[in-house]
Amino acid sequence: MSVIYIKDLVVKARHGVHQAEKDKTQRFIINLELTVDLSRAAATDDLADTLNYSELRRTIIDITQSNSFNLLERLAGAIANQLLTDKRIQKLSLSIDKPDVFKTGRPGVRLEITP
Repeated sequence: MSVIYIKDLVVKARHGVHQAEKDKTQRFIINLELTVDLSRAAATDDLADTLNYSELRRTIIDITQSNSFNLLERLAGAIANQLLTDKRIQKLSLSIDKPDVFKTGRPGVRLEITP
């Protein structure tokens, strides 16, 4: 098995329990790892035989920016649910950090799913 990943994707959006978090955009740092079988893509050199990380990135950005959830857990679930519609994914690991919440330390959530 192989892993396709996107590291440190910064998306500005409006998620959080407090109204101030919904009124003003803040940064979210998103990391994604998808376990998939890449043997066919390695043999064919055809983009159709792999997961297109540009499309993965666009999906993450679209979901993050087009919604306003109270909890990171809900945002992570929405992203995971959409990505897991691709049945080639054997494992998903997703983390979302909110770097602007505290002066020091970075809160976040990590979700791991094996469908």
